[in-house]
Amino acid sequence: MKRFVVDPLPGSIPYENHRSIRVKAKFSGMKFIDFLGEYHPPTPRDAWLGWIEAGEILIDSFPVRAERIVREGDRYTHVMSDVVEPDVNAAITILHEDDSLIAVDKPAPLPVHPSGRFHRNTLSWMLERHYNGEKLRVAHRLDANTTGVAVLCRTAAAAGFVQPQFERREVQKLYLARVSGTIPWDEHRCDLSIAHASDVLKRRLSVGARVTCRSGQEARTDFKVIQRLPDNTTLVQAIPLTGRTNQIRVHCWSLGFPIVGDLLYLQDKKIGEQQTHTMTDPPMCLHAHRLTFCHPDSMTPVTFQSPPPKWWGENAEDAAN
Repeated sequence: MKRFVVDPLPGSIPYENHRSIRVKAKFSGMKFIDFLGEYHPPTPRDAWLGWIEAGEILIDSFPVRAERIVREGDRYTHVMSDVVEPDVNAAITILHEDDSLIAVDKPAPLPVHPSGRFHRNTLSWMLERHYNGEKLRVAHRLDANTTGVAVLCRTAAAAGFVQPQFERREVQKLYLARVSGTIPWDEHRCDLSIAHASDVLKRRLSVGARVTCRSGQEARTDFKVIQRLPDNTTLVQAIPLTGRTNQIRVHCWSLGFPIVGDLLYLQDKKIGEQQTHTMTDPPMCLHAHRLTFCHPDSMTPVTFQSPPPKWWGENAEDAAN
């Protein structure tokens, strides 16, 4: 293992960011301003109009009008000047590296790939600079606020072998979590389906939250209680059998035991307004502890593991292994 810290953060120095916006078939025929609202609902309409009026959204190097009709395949460029990204935790530990894969112990908060307010202050951007400009391909999703094992592929061939294993649900995953409340059961399989909260609640939210509902996508998580703590929290192991966005967080929240420190999925089935934590927020107590899958070179199972975090506690450490 080797640890490195990126300092200064690459997104802390003002720069001009060119963000691509591509039109999918389902949006074809809409007015541009209406399309933008569907493309990224958290961004207020007035903000999009301001950027349009300032000539900061282009197609073929020409400013776009709000009333323009979009077509499938259109590619627009949002030119954002003097961008400074929020601070992140850039203390990254390399757990394993070979010709095909890099496995890291990801700190938090740190997004894995560019999205929203983050472009350069992301794991993939920092690792590509650390590995002299290599094109790295993220093998799986991991929330910005979740710590633990993340795997990136160094070649297209490796990505073509590893990524489908996640899609086919062949990867064995083990997460550690600390949740609010004292869980009464010892083991439980949650099979509540998951959908976008805005689709279920019929109102636009400022964050891309998910909720459980019968019409959502199939989702299954196995939970096992490890220790009930005197502060009315519980340590659990979580094994996601499907790979929906925010799956473990949403299932814990829906069962009435939200993850400690989660600023989006709150107590009493409430949804917060903040997705990615700041450096001063308490940690979200969800940790990707272990991954097992078939290596693209050896064609045999390989396991990468990250040590339990401090919030897991010394007394329960053995239970994570």
